[in-house]
Amino acid sequence: MGGELYSDKSDRPGYSYLAWHCSYYNRYAEKFAGHDAPKGVHPNFIFKTDKSRVNHTQRVPHASKEVEDNPKEAAMLAEMIHLITIIVEHHIKQFLPEDYVEMQIYVSRLPLNERSLAYPFGGFVVNIGVTTRGHRDRFDKKFCVIIPAGCWTGGELCLFETGFVFRLHPWDILIFPSCDVTHFNLHYEGVRTSIVLHSDKYGDQWVRDGNGWLPNDNEYDSGDEDNV
Repeated sequence: MGGELYSDKSDRPGYSYLAWHCSYYNRYAEKFAGHDAPKGVHPNFIFKTDKSRVNHTQRVPHASKEVEDNPKEAAMLAEMIHLITIIVEHHIKQFLPEDYVEMQIYVSRLPLNERSLAYPFGGFVVNIGVTTRGHRDRFDKKFCVIIPAGCWTGGELCLFETGFVFRLHPWDILIFPSCDVTHFNLHYEGVRTSIVLHSDKYGDQWVRDGNGWLPNDNEYDSGDEDNV
């Protein structure tokens, strides 16, 4: 990411920031196609009527475009944050054991035995110069983890409904329910980047019945129909 890290002000006109996604998603997959498909036929041999081409990769979880286009760079980033993910995993396992089991089951069943780049999460995002308006990450499962880095002033992270304002220091670790709480950053000045660990909540559908391509006999059930 040469040339992307530099001192900046987020309150200047036309400001934008870079987000680099290294994650496995199921939200874009054909989640119910398998329910109506002929039984005993491999998904790769099933096509849509009047369609000469079908993207069969959309029937299973798949890596983000950044990972597919830049596998070496993605692996390098994953290696750089590996010790951080181990620390985060340890704390979630200790303080949120039930959530940990539910989080890791999706990445333990990725197609072709793929391993997540941020286990037990489905992946991570590198945000450079990040500042956001109030929003909820409605596709996140349960919670996300934010780890800032750099040298900056301002940029506090605000959780609206709770009234909390966090003045995070480099390499602090914050875990919060990003799908349920409205959050945003205040303006900052300096060099600021962050690593966000997260999982796609639509991975529940893959765990439940393989997006309809497997018999619905899995023991796991999140109990949340909104995730389907």
